[in-house]
Amino acid sequence: MPELPEVETFKRYFDKTSLNQIIKAVNVIDNRVLNIDEIHLRKSVVNHKFESSTRHGKYLLVNLGQNYLIMHFGMTGDLEYYHTKDDEPKYSKVVFHFKNDFNLAYISLRMFGSIDIADSIEDFIKKKKLGPDAFKMSLEQFKGALKRRNAIIKNALLNQDFIAGIGNIYSDEILFKSKINPKTKIDLIDESKVKELFTNIKEVLQFGINKQGDLSTYPDHFLIPHRKKEERCPICDYEIERYEISGRHGFYCPNCQE
Repeated sequence: MPELPEVETFKRYFDKTSLNQIIKAVNVIDNRVLNIDEIHLRKSVVNHKFESSTRHGKYLLVNLGQNYLIMHFGMTGDLEYYHTKDDEPKYSKVVFHFKNDFNLAYISLRMFGSIDIADSIEDFIKKKKLGPDAFKMSLEQFKGALKRRNAIIKNALLNQDFIAGIGNIYSDEILFKSKINPKTKIDLIDESKVKELFTNIKEVLQFGINKQGDLSTYPDHFLIPHRKKEERCPICDYEIERYEISGRHGFYCPNCQE
């Protein structure tokens, strides 16, 4: 967390609150989140404005005119637009001060997020070796990515080089909806199942975006409310099992996902 639906929610919040405002100052509270030096950051943003934004996978990329501000939210990142100093959120790491006297805080509780500057979106994606965005990709791009992989499907979905944006929680939901065992090798998935998987990736991510990433609001027929020990499958009532792959823990139904 945050995965693609949460970052898309951040993007829409950012666009609503912070676009086209002149940045008069930036306050770096904790420079451990910076992948650049503070001088470069200030030179890039002060007296400029956030002209537009886009999202690729789990990254928010903000157009500054001459370059891009890159925000990654790690496991506990967030954004908050606020007015007075007294309203500054706890765990704010970088704060952008606007000329309208409002502020945007980049928040990171566990320090896994990061802020960077890139010359272009294309250069950044190439540098990070990111695959196509999971929500924007075409079926042809998805099939092409699958052909380049020789792995189990759970690991492939988590690999940002494969497709960008899916994490542990949504990959479990996608595989549950597709009735695919998370340990299935990619080359054992037939073409019709590949198309179903592609459709379910889009549908699960769209649902997450509609819910603004709030997992507590998911209905009972999803796996997400049952991703814990001693829970039962909402479809067949089998006991949900916890598994581990490459150090990651997930949940699946051993009956529905044989």
